[in-house]
Amino acid sequence: MPSLPALTTQQRDDIRQACGFACVRCGVTIYRYLRLPEGPGATLLCPTCHGLVEEGRLTSTQVQSFHTNPVVRQRHFARDRLPFSPDLPTLILGGSRQVRDTPIPLTLEGEPILIFAPPRRSNGATRISLRLGGVDGAPVQIIDGNEWLPSDGSWHFLLRGDRYSVMAARGDGLAVLRIVARNRIAVEHLRTTIRGRRLEVTPDWMEIDGKRNVGRIAGGTLIGLEC
Repeated sequence: MPSLPALTTQQRDDIRQACGFACVRCGVTIYRYLRLPEGPGATLLCPTCHGLVEEGRLTSTQVQSFHTNPVVRQRHFARDRLPFSPDLPTLILGGSRQVRDTPIPLTLEGEPILIFAPPRRSNGATRISLRLGGVDGAPVQIIDGNEWLPSDGSWHFLLRGDRYSVMAARGDGLAVLRIVARNRIAVEHLRTTIRGRRLEVTPDWMEIDGKRNVGRIAGGTLIGLEC
């Protein structure tokens, strides 16, 4: 595939709209931009499908075909199984089972671990951002407003059923988000270390530096809990 030139904000917005705000092949709402083989435009592929292109298992002709007819615009596609919602999602994490209207549920050492935002357009997807600690404990932005940032293989992404899974290639960094409904997301398992501070979260509890807590994440506020 030809290299991707720098894209302006407007170009990125136009590409997202044309692709249905998701991977044109599978509909996952976490994506990378990929230059089209025909013409100057670009398309969206999730990290897994993008990897198929890099491995030569997805051809230029196939990519062009998926871009022409994105799966999310096809009648059979079930949008309810993925986070296509105009509103902030209700979150399930840390024993606080109904965290509503909270864009940043958790920070660690001043770093926002997860950020949720409504789509810029009503037919778009919930914007998800994720920041976890790297091998050296420094914070790494992995997802920024649904855009997958790592390109060096240091992090992996998988769609497993109704779960978005992000795993570090080295170390134990992990985030598993379960899409319960299009406007309801459970943090099924999150694990990270930033600057020596350890955080682990499930739907039922959270541990900060080994100390377990339940129900401390507040709703209806900008930040649910600062750790």
